Amino acid sequence: MTYTITINDKSEKARSIVKMLKELSRDYPFLKVYEDGPGLSDELEKELDKRMAYATRNPEAGKSWEEVKGTLIK
Repeated sequence: MTYTITINDKSEKARSIVKMLKELSRDYPFLKVYEDGPGLSDELEKELDKRMAYATRNPEAGKSWEEVKGTLIK
């Protein structure tokens, strides 16, 4: 089982918990600490918006989940 814990490191106490978890992860291979990135780049966000607009204007150009799933199963 995998757990996700979100810690906003704006307070000193939160930063100390993150530091402690990073230190523990050195000794325990089952513990991984990942820092979230700043989010989507402007370029990627524009591309996703462009694709969403196209899909909204052209719903017939897409495939249903059943069609995709059927292709994958073959």
